[in-house]
Amino acid sequence: MTCMGLIGPEFVFQLALGQWVSARRSVAAFKESGYPDWTMRHAFLADMGGFVFHHPASEDFPLTAKQVHYLVTQGYVEYAAVGLDRKFIDDRNKGDATARFITVCQMLWFSVNCFGRVAQGLAITTIELTTLGFIVCTLGTYFFWARKPMDVINAIALVPNVSLQKILEKAGDEAKEAYYCTPLDFIGRELSPWALYWTYWVNILGKFCSLFRHTSHKIRDDNFLPISSAATFVLFLSQISYAAIHICGWNIHFPTATERLLWRISSLAIMVSILSYWLVEGFTWRIHPAIKNYIDKRRARVHGKDLEQYSDPDLPQTRYQKFAAKLRNNSNRDDHALDVPLKAILPMCMLGAFYCTSRAYILLEDLLSLRALPATAYQSIDWSGFIPHF
Repeated sequence: MTCMGLIGPEFVFQLALGQWVSARRSVAAFKESGYPDWTMRHAFLADMGGFVFHHPASEDFPLTAKQVHYLVTQGYVEYAAVGLDRKFIDDRNKGDATARFITVCQMLWFSVNCFGRVAQGLAITTIELTTLGFIVCTLGTYFFWARKPMDVINAIALVPNVSLQKILEKAGDEAKEAYYCTPLDFIGRELSPWALYWTYWVNILGKFCSLFRHTSHKIRDDNFLPISSAATFVLFLSQISYAAIHICGWNIHFPTATERLLWRISSLAIMVSILSYWLVEGFTWRIHPAIKNYIDKRRARVHGKDLEQYSDPDLPQTRYQKFAAKLRNNSNRDDHALDVPLKAILPMCMLGAFYCTSRAYILLEDLLSLRALPATAYQSIDWSGFIPHF
């Protein structure tokens, strides 16, 4: 999480946005089921692993908000066990609202100072520009995590009135599939395209460093949940705004012309990487599947077969297909839910390396440029200059 926040604060913003969307969906689902007391705080607590399935006949495992809803609506768990009082949740929350408020005020005051310096023709440093980029993402993160409990260590045990085996038996065929996270994976294991990319990259890093290997049985902090279309647009705007802030440093003072050129290249590379990412995702997950589905239907119609009969998944795989299957999935347990389309692997890995390299230089230049600042960088803002004089 530290590396994520340092390399790209918009990644943390995306985490917060996805969790907020998931919490809203959870609240709506509980209300439709007749439980209006379920709030955003309850949903956030559930999606961060605040509830665990506890039964003497099975091992404990964390529950998502969807799984909690399933257990309650199916009558396996009483709502009283999950519909906790707000004070109880707040008591477990180690986040201080006063500290958040002071931090937000500091960020807003810093932003006002930067705009004031530009208005009076005073120098803006690269580290100030980078800080403004962090502020844009952090303010959004604070907004979407406003009702999320922080640093909850001890989870709440939910004890069902039947065994896990009976729950799976009653669920039918959908619960007979092999699971990779918890036995209740069939209740809606949500994986967004970005979650697949991120897991793929983390698995690559895990081959070289044990720090990036996830072994604990809990809900991961870097769990990128799916977002709605409106939330996708919000995410796109935040990413573009973050990249545009660095481009605003196009003509600011740099110690050398080479450093100015590298800053321009890096800032443009960040913007190009973001735009390219959305193009790749749109083609991989929307345009290409629609085209493929249309072509398969036309071929099936020509051959007089149903679409299911035309595309037979039981055909033996060639060597190329086996190699492709290993390439698109680098998970340790061959979790097919983590398959990444081949058309996205190469461009996403290139964009990831491109983006990280550019961000690394931006952070490095923030420190290097401090060695030779212009004289106006040390001048204070004359606030009286903004007051109209008559």
